[in-house]
Amino acid sequence: MDEFYIAKITTKGQVTVPLELRKALNVKEGDYILFEKKGSRVEIKKVLPPNDFEEFAKPIRERFQREGITPDDVEAAINWARGAQGESEK
Repeated sequence: MDEFYIAKITTKGQVTVPLELRKALNVKEGDYILFEKKGSRVEIKKVLPPNDFEEFAKPIRERFQREGITPDDVEAAINWARGAQGESEK
């Protein structure tokens, strides 16, 4: 059975997850949740913390390898983002 909850977005783009959902997802302050866009819908899932950084980074590393993204590409993207951020602050 579908359940519906309403939450208001603040001026900072923040939203309070309703208590019933926090209980159902077993999330508490400091936990992370993942928002997964599926067409016009969004699924929210609790992110389980990895045991170590290598486990966390593995799917990211694999995706970069599949898509041919190099460390130089990442560095260039970071430099671009820092430059673009600096421009928007002017």
